[in-house]
Amino acid sequence: MQTDIHDAHNGFGTIRVYPDKTPIYHQGDSATRIFRVNSGVVMTFRLLEDSRRQITGFCTEGEFFGLSPHGDHMDGAVTVTSAGIQSVSISALETDAGLRAQIMNHSFRKIEDTQNLMMTLTKTSSEARVAAFLVMLADRRLRRQGPNADGLEVSLPMSRLDIADYLGLSRETVSRRLNELKSLGLIGLPDTHTAQINRFDGLRRCAGMMAA
Repeated sequence: MQTDIHDAHNGFGTIRVYPDKTPIYHQGDSATRIFRVNSGVVMTFRLLEDSRRQITGFCTEGEFFGLSPHGDHMDGAVTVTSAGIQSVSISALETDAGLRAQIMNHSFRKIEDTQNLMMTLTKTSSEARVAAFLVMLADRRLRRQGPNADGLEVSLPMSRLDIADYLGLSRETVSRRLNELKSLGLIGLPDTHTAQINRFDGLRRCAGMMAA
């Protein structure tokens, strides 16, 4: 059941609350609106010709999804958790410079995330892929709440299978690599859906990145 909450402070209007595992739109649907995550997590994915699923992204608070250069959505989108979603018609961008600026800034970050994903997927080490995934989630949190990453808790509401499909690994490999990163003291795993970043620079090095 969806619940609507009025909130127009960012130009996107009413927040619609969707339960977890609820489709927002399907691959091939007409792309007439752009969506913003107000709370929760949304997963975007593409169904391939051989019926396999390729997860293309996890969208968290403040991020946009549903952008398409074509008339139809190339991906589908579904909530991972209960999520508050706002949307605006694509036609509204023609008359609202503020919205255009928001979308432009997001698009630049999306390009950066896509480039980082490409580098992640070309890494031969499964440990580096999982480390890079955690770094990506931590970086998103840091954009919102400050520069200190050590001790930061990162939410992992998606399943291990979802992470595996995103990184091109098996579910068992993802679980093993998370436990290995924990044994190295780089992260803590207080519960299934949380990772605590203990040594951010070490995690970045494990991911094949330069320390910040």
